[in-house]
Amino acid sequence: MIDIELDNDPLVVADDSTLADVLKSVKVPYRGTAIAIIKGTEESKKATAEYLISTTKGNIGVELSAYQDIWQDVQSEIATSGVRWTGREAIAFGPFKAGIVPSHLDREYTRWDVLLGTGGYDADHTHLVISKQLHTAVHGAPADGGIIGRVVSGKGIVDSLTTGDSITGIAPVERWETVVDKIVTTDLSTKIEQGMRIFTYAVVDLSSGAPYGAEHFLASAKGNTLTFSTIAHSFASIESLQGEECPFEQKEPRKAGIITVRSVGAGLGRVYISKLDKTSSPSHSVVGSVSRGMELIQLIEKDHAIALDIHPERIMLLGKTLKSAEEELLGRGITMHREGEVENSDIVVEQMPETTLEIVGAGDVTVRGVSEKNLLKIELYDDLAPTTIGFFRHALGLLKSPIGALPVFTAYEDTRLFKVPEVKKEIMPENVPEEVVPAGEIGVTSQAAKYAQMIGVKLTDDSRYGPSGEKFAYTNIIGRIIDLEKLRDVGEGDVVYVTEV
Repeated sequence: MIDIELDNDPLVVADDSTLADVLKSVKVPYRGTAIAIIKGTEESKKATAEYLISTTKGNIGVELSAYQDIWQDVQSEIATSGVRWTGREAIAFGPFKAGIVPSHLDREYTRWDVLLGTGGYDADHTHLVISKQLHTAVHGAPADGGIIGRVVSGKGIVDSLTTGDSITGIAPVERWETVVDKIVTTDLSTKIEQGMRIFTYAVVDLSSGAPYGAEHFLASAKGNTLTFSTIAHSFASIESLQGEECPFEQKEPRKAGIITVRSVGAGLGRVYISKLDKTSSPSHSVVGSVSRGMELIQLIEKDHAIALDIHPERIMLLGKTLKSAEEELLGRGITMHREGEVENSDIVVEQMPETTLEIVGAGDVTVRGVSEKNLLKIELYDDLAPTTIGFFRHALGLLKSPIGALPVFTAYEDTRLFKVPEVKKEIMPENVPEEVVPAGEIGVTSQAAKYAQMIGVKLTDDSRYGPSGEKFAYTNIIGRIIDLEKLRDVGEGDVVYVTEV
């Protein structure tokens, strides 16, 4: 028999077992996602030259580049020192004794340099100095300038510290590295060995204080899986909803396991999972945390998908029949109210409240139904017009929802035009038709014409004008409507709904 750990629980399996045999014991159904395995029982984390300095205002990350032996000697004294002085150019903590040789030389320091300086050129009165801006000064440092490293995180904390604040502790930052063999695999024939630690899924608890951010996260975790776009030593991120707006709702320190969504600036809509403790950020809204299985996220690699157990599970009723939506909600103890068209076979196109956390909190939800004849099935040509399709999905909300609304702008003869709220995105010519546009193809007017972002469909083939009424040169073809006959009876002011197939 072989003793292993499965998702941090002990497990005994038979000799010659494979990963497929072990997966019969996992608590969350296997979804074909990546599994991380550490061979043996040795420590898999290794300290680096990065340290987290805790202060009364928050944490500061410092990466050392020199004087590491002296740092080890004085670290315990620095860890209990206060702000000795602060000014526009620098801030100093201390004093403490250190084995350095002070000099009277001046030196240029850049912003965020960390150095060892002295008071009165006396090594018994050494200070840890952080440069807050480019300046030249005599800090009583060694002749080489005494720079020991740089601030890598918590820069806002440095600026907020004043006399009266102090350092409360120092701890090395640990990175998960392959001191022992690591495997990240989907190969279920992998042989199980004595002492293996196997991680198959992570548990996510969403925060009740961030209903919209939590919904944004749920939309990124399609099928209860996450695929990581970027892996860094301090975070892992998911970029599938980058560019999608998400309001700032909650500010907390970004401790290891905290999940945030960037609410402003570059990377808007990007989902982050912290792998190290970091300070809070006004651009990162906290939406939840990983409560179990953080080891899997520490070990995962770029473009790998992992399985999740999310609490609470997403409530997304759009696209379901009213009957199936009601049955799903009854199983979760939630009451459903119907509006619009209310037959069991009608399709849910709105849910109010919109977010899972609001629905769970209220215990009920109101849905709007429409007849299946008002739901268009579309196929999009992702390989041919990716940029324009990105606009289309964003404008209709199809990145977060399976149903999008298309208001009819005008209807004449064989043309149906749709106008969505303007999106701040340029649409350059892409997949332009050449000879004929078949009936049912979806066209979007590019920036080359006056009425950019107009969406159109023709009910018959056309060899002169595109679906949005423009010349071919101004028309981008993005896909087709599969059930075109449903458009024949719609008119100005109507709303049709679309779903991708």
